[in-house]
Order: sequence, then C-alpha cells, then structure tokens
Amino acid sequence: MNFLIPIVAVFLIFVSIIDWKTKQIPSIILTGMLFVVLILNPTHVLLGIASFVIAWLLYEADFISGIADIKATVIVGLMLSSLSWFFLYVLLLCAYGLFWKVLIKWRMKRAKKIAFLPVFLFLFITLWILGGIK
Repeated sequence: MNFLIPIVAVFLIFVSIIDWKTKQIPSIILTGMLFVVLILNPTHVLLGIASFVIAWLLYEADFISGIADIKATVIVGLMLSSLSWFFLYVLLLCAYGLFWKVLIKWRMKRAKKIAFLPVFLFLFITLWILGGIK
C-alpha cells in the first residue's frame, strides 16, 4: 500500500473541515500538499496535467469556484492509477459535485459560497475503495 494514500486522505479531511467552517483555505496549504504529492508521484504527472485541464474547464464553467478547488482536483488526479480511472474520476467529480451543490442549495437557501472541498474527500474515498488510487 502506498504510504501517501492515508496522508492525502487525512489532509483532505483537514482542508474539508477548514473549508466547511471558513469557506476559504490558505493557499500555501494546498500548494504545499500539491508539491509533496507531485514529488512523491512523479510518474503520474500526465494525469495531473489532465486533471488541471479539467479543473480549469470546470472553473471557467463556474462549476468549481476557486483556485483551491483546482489544486484539490490536481492533487486527487496525481493519485490516480491510470487513464481509465481518470475518466471515472471526471464523471464522478461532475456527479458528486452536482449532487453536493443541489443538496447545499436545498438545505441552506441563503448560502452564497459553497464549501466544495468535501466533494474531493468523497471522491478520494470512493476511488480508494474502488482501487483507482495508487
């Protein structure tokens, strides 16, 4: 088992809690973790680049709302084991993200900002259980 998997899971729990409480994440936290994951998974750089492109498209479409979401997308993308898992990741990101936005808007009618990082925690755990995280 890759020692980085539980570290990233705990990190995503940590930043999800911060995002839920404050609706903002200090940039250095996610950038630092992105750098650590990139250094420890250098063979997955192409999946990270593909994740960045998808994240940028979702950012321009206003599906995700911040640079922290882009960084979290790339962190999870760097942990994927293959291109087929990447396609499932994109599909699940859109499905979980849409479900999360509908749920939050329904429960908190006056919410202006949505904490979106918990979606990446759910995605990471789902892909870990299914075997797509390496």
